[in-house]
Amino acid sequence: MPNYAVTWCEGGCCKGQEANGVAGILQMLIGQNFTNKPELVKVAKRMKRPVAVVSTDTDTEATIEFGRDGAIIHNGIQGDPSVAVHATVDQILDVSQLRMKAGGLLPVGFFTKRGGRVLGQIATRKLVVKGLLTHTIASLHTIALVSVAD
Repeated sequence: MPNYAVTWCEGGCCKGQEANGVAGILQMLIGQNFTNKPELVKVAKRMKRPVAVVSTDTDTEATIEFGRDGAIIHNGIQGDPSVAVHATVDQILDVSQLRMKAGGLLPVGFFTKRGGRVLGQIATRKLVVKGLLTHTIASLHTIALVSVAD
């Protein structure tokens, strides 16, 4: 199993802070995935720019930076994210239950009742994925990286 750590930023701009709720959820989901689905490490290593997640109901933000040896999660928006998801915590958890294959390139989870609901929320802009059209592959990879569904 590849060793790819998911860590909370403990230095720099994060010094003295604790992970906010969104950062904690992301660390748990992604860390669990790298343990249970080691093939996702290759997907993470291909992510060239950070990904941001904004919780619209708790007003918290987090950024995931993927590197060669692991991912670092920060409070707030860091760097220049290619994908930014604006969703409620419940929507984030719904997305984490969408089944994805081939690192997200086969989004089979969208063809379920839950997936249809998520797509409907995207269509009505209740769940916003900035970069969905301009960075489609990165958006699908992001969903695969947070999806714990088998």
